[in-house]
Amino acid sequence: MSKLKTTPPLVSLNKINTVSEVEIRLHEPLIIKPGSRKKRIGLQVLNALARLEVLLSKEEMLASSETGVQNLKQQLYNKTEIDNTIAVLEASLLQFEEDGSAKKDVQTYLTELGLALLFPKSAKRLVVPNLVPGKADALAHFHEMNVLNQLVSISLQLQQDIKLTNHKYMAHQLALLYQCLNQAGGHFIKYKSRVELHFDAIKEMTNSSEGPKLSSEQEQWLSQLTADVVTEALFSGRPVTAMSQPLAAYLNNVSEALPKDEKRAIF
Repeated sequence: MSKLKTTPPLVSLNKINTVSEVEIRLHEPLIIKPGSRKKRIGLQVLNALARLEVLLSKEEMLASSETGVQNLKQQLYNKTEIDNTIAVLEASLLQFEEDGSAKKDVQTYLTELGLALLFPKSAKRLVVPNLVPGKADALAHFHEMNVLNQLVSISLQLQQDIKLTNHKYMAHQLALLYQCLNQAGGHFIKYKSRVELHFDAIKEMTNSSEGPKLSSEQEQWLSQLTADVVTEALFSGRPVTAMSQPLAAYLNNVSEALPKDEKRAIF
């Protein structure tokens, strides 16, 4: 081993004022636009609550399982992550209001912003008073978005598969589309009858030979059906559903621009 690695340094730099962690602000704007501070902090709060909700769900799962020492280590680690996330959440909420305005406690913020209903596990852990259980929480929103995503995905996949020369599995894919329409419900129920009208004929065709192929009429029908479903899901322009309304209201709240009078005062 060389002497360079074994001998002590001639001078110890920053022996007293050592810094263990450096704050990085790469993603923060140099000049903050009016109204962007509230939106930025609002999204930080949303991110912290979403993370906390997942960690609390994991805590429940770990508490109900029996896996010995390994489980205990995971519980301790998860508890540390929960404490850190709560600290980040509380710090973000304290910055939510503009300077000079009266500060509120975390429980008041969560209630006034509608976040207690969106994240019930987090609200319970943070001891938010007068909690009213509801169905329109963040989990319900993501479940609804997942159903729509599946519906759009299978529709787009069918549009691509129409171009194939072999449609052996087309009946199976139509059954998946039908199931997704049933799960989505609401405005998508009307498309079920259109699938039912052609399903038996397509199923019989796919079972009749090793290389089945849709007729030109069936291809045109399926192309139009899937296009209508995708348009309904993504471009209908309807108001958000009841499951997504609380989240949409919060995002609109934190994204609101400053009033004209306040903008004049800033500039």
